[in-house]
Amino acid sequence: MSNSIQIKVEELNALPATKIVENEKVEQKFVGMYNAIWGTEMGEQIYNREKFHFNKLLTETPALQECTKLSLFGCFLDMAVNGLSLDQSGRPQCYLIPRNVKVKTPSGDMWEKRAGLTVSAYGEVYMRQRAGQVRYVDNPVVVFEGDKFRPIIGVNGAKSIEYEGAFPRKSDKPVAVFIRIVRNDGSVDYSWMMESDWKRLSTFSAKQNKGTANSLYTSNGGFIDTGFLENKMIKHAFDAYPKVRTGNYTSMETQQEEPVIDYGLVDEEKVNEPIQSAPSVDDTKIPFGEEKQLEAPEPVQVAVSEDDENGGF
Repeated sequence: MSNSIQIKVEELNALPATKIVENEKVEQKFVGMYNAIWGTEMGEQIYNREKFHFNKLLTETPALQECTKLSLFGCFLDMAVNGLSLDQSGRPQCYLIPRNVKVKTPSGDMWEKRAGLTVSAYGEVYMRQRAGQVRYVDNPVVVFEGDKFRPIIGVNGAKSIEYEGAFPRKSDKPVAVFIRIVRNDGSVDYSWMMESDWKRLSTFSAKQNKGTANSLYTSNGGFIDTGFLENKMIKHAFDAYPKVRTGNYTSMETQQEEPVIDYGLVDEEKVNEPIQSAPSVDDTKIPFGEEKQLEAPEPVQVAVSEDDENGGF
């Protein structure tokens, strides 16, 4: 998806962080992409809304202002690609997060701060509803010790739940969580997680964070935070569903390999350089923030590692 607006990397780098999204070419690129992707003429209205939210986040989060201009630009255009909002009130659909990235240069390794867009569990639900995968998704139900809970897998793999919450509650210890999904054809699907599932995720989190798991796994009096668990449940429920399109600078647990979207960037310093080693087709499709090691075209190589817990998920 592309339009004819071309933006030079040098132009972006010359702008203050808070002025990037106010640039006329960036506005034209955003509006053009949004209208083309979503088949609407609301691009300008959405641009003005997201410009406000974007700059509000930059103003309130100094670390974001230290991120590369290219990554900030990419994240903003991803709002057009994803069709989500950076409004942080209520249940945010996505988060703008600064990440440190190790960059290999001829002078040696160095660290560079880049912005990345993380889609929240609620943002993912919205994207899947819009894509026609689901009609409705109930709020996750946390099962506590002392509640009656029995997951059932019936004939032909049909799932159901028998649940009765204890009143008054007998314990604050979560032992399971489940969610009910109504598919677009009206059929009902259930998904659940047991304590062993999030303990496994906690172990993985510790491995990714030098031995220390995300504090939310134990922040509820030694038990997992219930809001954090609900978000995990939503993510887990969609593991078997088709993946949804995301922008190049967006990360979510269910990544989809999509053709790289043309953001109209031109780096004049590299236009006349001889081609040294082109990336493989698979490499060009890996979204920003993927956990595996990435290699960019020479002369710069980038290694990106993403903690599963970024953005609270």
